[in-house]
Amino acid sequence: MRFSKYTKTALAAAQAGAKVLLRYRNKNLNIEYKSETDPVSQADRNAQKAIIKVIKSVFPEHGILAEEDGVNETKNDFCWIIDPLDGTVNFVHGVPIFCVSIGLKYKNEIISGVIHSPEIKEVFAAEKGKGAYLNGKKIRVSRIKDLIRSLAVTGFPYYVREKNGRVIKNFTNIMKQTQGMRRLGSAALDLAYVACGRFEFFWEEGLKSWDIAAGVLIVKEAGGTVSDYKGSKDFISKDTLLASNNNIIHKKVLRVLE
Repeated sequence: MRFSKYTKTALAAAQAGAKVLLRYRNKNLNIEYKSETDPVSQADRNAQKAIIKVIKSVFPEHGILAEEDGVNETKNDFCWIIDPLDGTVNFVHGVPIFCVSIGLKYKNEIISGVIHSPEIKEVFAAEKGKGAYLNGKKIRVSRIKDLIRSLAVTGFPYYVREKNGRVIKNFTNIMKQTQGMRRLGSAALDLAYVACGRFEFFWEEGLKSWDIAAGVLIVKEAGGTVSDYKGSKDFISKDTLLASNNNIIHKKVLRVLE
């Protein structure tokens, strides 16, 4: 696939971040907590520095919005939205389900996205109008249209212990109507797996833009549908997200979430 300079830069930046993460695997980490259960370590921070260094070397004028250390330079029309380590809890426990997620927003639209899963050796990439790819091969969402034949994936927000009414209700209702449910611990990979047909849909609340910026474009370019719980397509800064393989499943899940 002949990607633009934007996506080639995202791929290079994700590779740089992934190399940093792999250097920290199975080592003692200096773990801090942003909240009671939300960890951050030198792996997250140093991966983020490596990612930003690559991007700034090519596009020094572009804005950056990144998860760690309050990096928020968003005045430019072009803004890179970065999660240097999505799946930090998995990472610190030695679970190999984690990734680097990088999305590029131009004005109000995501135009490029890369998700790099270094332990599993999978790289998902998409560019607006050019399709979605896994390790260079084009991917498509699944064709399943029945909820009872669907495999769903979700996650729980960090505030679930204090405010869990809607979360548990939705979890229970969807469990009753699907073939099965999974919880991987990485929203970015959840979205990537919807895009390549491993899951039929993903839903979650309490997400941040860096969790989903790359993944939502990859899903859409793979033929999927994305909205908030109310069906709005303006979801990047919203609290809820639903990504599905097609409009039929999407509408059915929205009714359950309502």
